[in-house]
Formats: sequence, C-alpha cells, structure tokens
Amino acid sequence: MDKTPLVCALVVTYNRLPLLKECLQALLDQTRPVNRLLVVDNCSTDGTADWLSEFAAAHDQCEVIRLASNEGGAGGFAVGVKAAVLGGVDYTWLMDDDTIPRPDALKQLVDLAEEKQAGFVCSKVLWTDDNVHPRNLPGGLMVPLTPNEDISDYQTTCRCELGTFVSLLVSSRAVYKVGLPIKEFFIWCDDVEYTTRISEAGFTNYYCAESEVVHKTAKIGSYSLVDALPETASRFYYQTRNQCYMKHREIKNPLLFRLWAWNKLRLLKHRISKRTDGHQAEFLEAVKRGWKDGLTFYPEIEYITPPEHNK
Repeated sequence: MDKTPLVCALVVTYNRLPLLKECLQALLDQTRPVNRLLVVDNCSTDGTADWLSEFAAAHDQCEVIRLASNEGGAGGFAVGVKAAVLGGVDYTWLMDDDTIPRPDALKQLVDLAEEKQAGFVCSKVLWTDDNVHPRNLPGGLMVPLTPNEDISDYQTTCRCELGTFVSLLVSSRAVYKVGLPIKEFFIWCDDVEYTTRISEAGFTNYYCAESEVVHKTAKIGSYSLVDALPETASRFYYQTRNQCYMKHREIKNPLLFRLWAWNKLRLLKHRISKRTDGHQAEFLEAVKRGWKDGLTFYPEIEYITPPEHNK
C-alpha cells in the first residue's frame, strides 16, 4: 500500500495579522488536511508574535519560527523550506500571508503532483473579484492534460515552467536536488528564479487550474515602474538587482552580459520617464542602485542533505 504523502504548509508573514488569521483558518479548513503547519514570522511588530504563540499552543501541527529581523519573503521561504524538508515531509506548500486557499486547493495539488511525480505544482491564483490575478500567472504553459484544450485563458491544467510563491507545492525531491530559494534576493524574483531552477534541473512541473486560491493584494494590477505607488519605489532596487543576477547566470559571455545590462538600464529609465506624478527621482535612484549592485551580485545557493546521509 502506497504511503500517504506528508505535506507542510509554509506561510511567511510580516505585519499583516488580520490576513494571517484568515490564511491559517483556510489552511485548517482544507479537505485534505496539512500534516504540518509552519509559520515564519519576519519579526513582525503588530502583535503577530503573541497571537501566533497562542495559535501554536492550540494546534499541535503548528510550529512558528520567528526571525530576529525582517529577512523578506525570500529569506523567510529559505528558512521555512529548509525546516520543512529536513523535518521529513514529502511536499512543502509555499504561500504568503495574504493567500487564502479554497477548501480543496491542497487536495488538487497533491493529487496532480503524485500522479505526475512533479517537481512543483502551482495553483490558479484569483483576486477578490474571482478574476485571474495577473501578478501570479504561471510561465511556460504547454501540453494540456486534455488534448486540444486552450491553455491561454488559465482555465486548463497543463505543464508549466515557472510559478510564484503564492500557493506553490514543491516536492522534497526537487529541493534536495536544486537547493533552497536564494535568501539574499529579499523580495521579488525569488520565486521565478527558484521555479526556473527546478525546471532546468529536469523536473516536469504543472499548473493546476482546479486548485484555486485568492490573493488578497490591495489592487489587482501588476507592479510597474510607470504606475507603482511612490512608497514602493525602494522595492524596485531588489527587482532590478535580482533580474541582473538571473540574466548574468543565463549569459555566460561577460561582454554580452554588459551589453544586456546597459540596454536594461536604458529601458528602465525610459519607463520611469513615463511617470506623471513627480516621483521619477525616487524610482530612478532605486533602479540605478539595483543595476549597479546587480553587476556583481553572486549569492550562493544553499544545498541541504537528507538526514540519513548525515549519519
């Protein structure tokens, strides 16, 4: 008789206690129960720590890791994935604290992952109006499970090459082979880099349209240098730097990479010039710093070894 796979739901949180409560309740309400519930608290200051202490005491399957400082989503996921996988689960289900899974979201992910022996499976991500969320679209869609189905509208389960950390089920086999998410990314592009790494390692991965979650972001639109809110300007430092790292890994020729980088900076400046709110300077400063640092940003990937190999 085949063993029932063990699943750890991993939630990274920072100062969004009302959403965290809703997220954790949705995880407790899954038709396919999670075996372990791990919350990584990025040193929240809004009462999250005290509430999580009470929550964990009331739920045996819950464990909380509170970081000494805010390590960003990337840092939180790196710590959490490591703890989950070394804890012996077969799959880790990654999400932010503003992700609200529908009741059978996990069942659909696990069933597909087990059937296809996938490296990762990602959910259909909706906004609060039930429209597909443009920030969390899977990439590299191909080969629907049912022939002749249209995969362009995201209503069909199919193979994919990348996904986001908003309801991503990752097999421990994949983690042991490709390592952990890069914690130094802090925010942005960490999920794209990680899922691309899994695909490049030879795993077959899937987008599961039957697994639905709601991503409760403030707005449905994607972040753009043209219309992003002024208070988000500093985040574009990480986006620019991290994109440079990924492209540098792709382009081995130093001269070709430098040519790409100069063109990248030119395009970013052009986009910022289209802003009409008088905040171009803040975005330009963040992008230029990210671009400069990205030229020499070489974080190491951390690999982990199965516990039995350490004996």
